[in-house]
Amino acid sequence: MPPITIVFFLTGLAVWAIGLYFVGAGAQPREGGPNPLVSVGWLSLIAGLSDFGQAFYIMAARPEPLGADGSVLISGLIIFYATFFTLLGITAIKGLDLRVIGNVAIPVAIVPLFYWNVFAGGWMFRSILIVWLIAFLAVWATTYGRFSAKLLGWILLFTAVYTFWVPGILLALGRSIP
Repeated sequence: MPPITIVFFLTGLAVWAIGLYFVGAGAQPREGGPNPLVSVGWLSLIAGLSDFGQAFYIMAARPEPLGADGSVLISGLIIFYATFFTLLGITAIKGLDLRVIGNVAIPVAIVPLFYWNVFAGGWMFRSILIVWLIAFLAVWATTYGRFSAKLLGWILLFTAVYTFWVPGILLALGRSIP
């Protein structure tokens, strides 16, 4: 199984937990208990740091011949998201202002669209780029009070399943991602 499946499954869990938090499932602390966002933050931080590790592993273990830079391109995209999830984790754990996450979400929404040609011939990865565009712009809008947190939660739940778990499951079944 390709090493990117770790990215798919672990980051998908983080996005799922974030989505449930924004939908309101387990979002309120129990009386005298800690803020559940801290646990979501730890999961996001673990996913982000793991994504960094996977990106470096992909480049080291699967080096491309000179002139072919597929592993570097994919690792660059993974590091982009690793940075976002690491920052989100630290922000949630420390209880910092989430608007910074919203500000970072804008380039995270837009820059991956430049990978469109990298995924030529693959409709699923291209559709994933569109879903990520919507999800990360919704993150920005929510952090500035311009979008419903609950609706963002549902978008993130869909994002976890479609953009992370479905590709990972396809790879686990020995299939390629269409």
